[in-house]
Amino acid sequence: MRPPRTTRARATTPAAARATTRAAALAACAAVLVLPACAELPAVTAPAAAAGERTALVVQPAQAARIAEAATAALGAAGDPAATDLDALAARVTGPELDLRRAAATVAAAGVAPPAAGADDLDAISSVLPRQDGWPRWFLTVTEPGEDSKPSVVVLRSPSAREPYRVWGTPSLLPGASLPTTGAPADGAAVVGPDEDTNLPMSPRAVAERYADVLLHGDDSEFADRFTADAYRSSVVSSAQEQTGALEAAGGSLTQERDLLDDSVVAVRTRDGGALVVAGYRSSVTARGPAGGRPGTLQDVAAALAGRDGDVTSVTTVLEEVVVFAVPPGDGQVSAVAVQSGPVSVEAS
Repeated sequence: MRPPRTTRARATTPAAARATTRAAALAACAAVLVLPACAELPAVTAPAAAAGERTALVVQPAQAARIAEAATAALGAAGDPAATDLDALAARVTGPELDLRRAAATVAAAGVAPPAAGADDLDAISSVLPRQDGWPRWFLTVTEPGEDSKPSVVVLRSPSAREPYRVWGTPSLLPGASLPTTGAPADGAAVVGPDEDTNLPMSPRAVAERYADVLLHGDDSEFADRFTADAYRSSVVSSAQEQTGALEAAGGSLTQERDLLDDSVVAVRTRDGGALVVAGYRSSVTARGPAGGRPGTLQDVAAALAGRDGDVTSVTTVLEEVVVFAVPPGDGQVSAVAVQSGPVSVEAS
């Protein structure tokens, strides 16, 4: 794969660091705050295929169920972030999921209630199983709705035949969204390459890169009309705009960046000829107070991740996100259907 591209946006906004940190915290928690509704999952049916006509499934349905149960058991054992055994967790968890769980454990160890790190219910009700040769490999399971009334998409990955599948992300469905219909687990789904755009409005990699640009620029992005409106996009963009307007008079600055995580873009064909795409991001929000201005104070979660409290004039919050997209066949709009987002580190001075 090509190395990830970087999409950056900068906006100068005045403020004390405390107020700007609130913007970063709002962006970090957006996926948690704006997902109150339960999304309906589509019924999945598919005709059986003749033997030998297609590439083999990455795992058989029964094997997928066992793998998912074993991997998610580690997340269940980490239900109390303050008591989480991070070494044991790393044996079955990786990527953004592990980073978010580690951050939650750091916050809890400081005596602060951590933000939600991932799915709150891990009972699988369906699977999406790619047909693929070689490694690395991945597959998805969809869970029952948890206490937040939202099903989650558990992304499991394995880098090689000698390494187990680990949980890489657990994004929750957005309000009113549903997953596009893929093949029944026993039939599987054809893999779509990151740069393949056959019968698609854009390739999976372009979907991921352009959505990042929309999150940073909102309606000013040249790609804004290529995506449907969604609750996560609305919350992230409106929070940044609100803070920009509120802090304009003080002479501070707010800088945002969002990068695709290495090798994070994966996709399969849907029953209608479109695609289901998964992508991961690392983003940062840097807030600097005006020169000679009054210092701000870190919020509890930010202070726990920074390992310090007291007055600050500059704060950089790093977040990680996992987004699932439904890409239609032909030339329609792409929809973000599931999101996971949270802070993983904070630097303050």
